[in-house]
Amino acid sequence: MTVEKFTYDELEQIGNYSGMGRPARFNTPITPRENMLRMYQGKTPMWIPSPSEMATLKIDCDPENIARSPGDGPRVDGYGVEWIFVESAGGAMVRPGDPKVKDINRWEEYVTVPDPDTWDWEACYERQKGRLADPTLMTGITFGSCLFERLIAVMDFENAAMALIDEDQHEGVHRFFRAITDYRKKYYALCKKWFNPDCVNFNDDWGTQKAETFNMDIARNMLVPYVKDAVGYARSLGMYVDLHCCGFVEHFVPFFIEEGFNSWGGQPINDKPKLKKMYPGNFIFTHSVDVADDATDEEVEAAVMKFMDEFGYDNFGYYGGRNERFRKKLYEVSRQNYDRLVAEGKAKL
Repeated sequence: MTVEKFTYDELEQIGNYSGMGRPARFNTPITPRENMLRMYQGKTPMWIPSPSEMATLKIDCDPENIARSPGDGPRVDGYGVEWIFVESAGGAMVRPGDPKVKDINRWEEYVTVPDPDTWDWEACYERQKGRLADPTLMTGITFGSCLFERLIAVMDFENAAMALIDEDQHEGVHRFFRAITDYRKKYYALCKKWFNPDCVNFNDDWGTQKAETFNMDIARNMLVPYVKDAVGYARSLGMYVDLHCCGFVEHFVPFFIEEGFNSWGGQPINDKPKLKKMYPGNFIFTHSVDVADDATDEEVEAAVMKFMDEFGYDNFGYYGGRNERFRKKLYEVSRQNYDRLVAEGKAKL
């Protein structure tokens, strides 16, 4: 286990990551992959990593990823649902007002769940293998909508929300979620076979700006069993699982841990420093900090120290943000913090 002390030579830029903004890559004592894997294994990383230090891709033979990509629309996904890319929002949305599924208890009459076995995985691998070719980076694959989001996509939001609380519709919802979960498990297995990623994600938004979309009982009865099944299967294949769940969803964090997720980003409306103290252990939170491009060096340093005091005290967690001066200073300070944790016997090695 590498424990060598920080030196300022590490701040030398030796390249750039390929993610948004092409952030600088430093002369680190271990590879970014080794550092991230330490964290996912429940150990203390040598510096606080950023998601930009991971190589990620989307499966480009997945009809949903094709339908939701930028370009003229509408485009149709594997369920037969039309998506329109909205430039101002930077993403795609379902054409509203004409839901594909009129009655969830008869959903099989309206849509067919895609079969990943029918996709051209060999061609997909050949097109994208270069993005996962760097052995120094942890690799990840991201996916589109899962359970509740997929229910919204085929029914529209109002109808989907009603289906979760209307007992007369529950049998159809459970049947739909079971089919999606089996599809997701097959998808994970094929990703493992062709790309062997370190991490895959699960994408399902459960909140609004102010509160969770549904209550704890609905989550436990209607969604948690299926999420747990899909996540447990991915982990049984040797892959870590990151959750993408937008909105204010603080009260669902115990479910996220119970379901077996390793990490969760979440939006800043969730109090990640508070949650980290409430749920210490191996669950990884991401905490984002917005620092203005024209911030003074003193302001950048103050923001770093505040981040470390509130969130980074144990080096365990992701940092999200785009200010490169903040990121460089955070690397320096978190490396020094690692040295302190090792010296005091507080690092998990």
